[in-house]
Amino acid sequence: MQFLIIDDDKTTNFLTKMTIKKSFGEAEIVEFTDPEEALEYIETQFVKEPHTRKTILFLDINMPILTGWEFLEKFEIFAETIKMQFNIYILSSSIDHTDIQLAKQNSLVIDFIEKPLSKTILGKIFA
Repeated sequence: MQFLIIDDDKTTNFLTKMTIKKSFGEAEIVEFTDPEEALEYIETQFVKEPHTRKTILFLDINMPILTGWEFLEKFEIFAETIKMQFNIYILSSSIDHTDIQLAKQNSLVIDFIEKPLSKTILGKIFA
């Protein structure tokens, strides 16, 4: 199982990683505090080595370098062979109904999850 965490908050990334490890001890977790670096990683790693299993991507919305929405705009341009390797979840502390609606309307996003990530939420994702 592989996870990508994209959030500019290192504390949140640590807590998300710990929650994933408690649920899936042997999961591969790659984290980014810079969404542009994450896009570069995806573009290079997922083209040369397409993964046979889906990668779960947890994406924050409010980041200073590139917002989650801007990240999704750039991700949308990737080849279908890259996009189909991901299940994207917005993981945000935002309680703005506009953000929740935008997430639900975005075809790339599976769901909006309010921080912090919990074992219960992970259980629902993999139920």
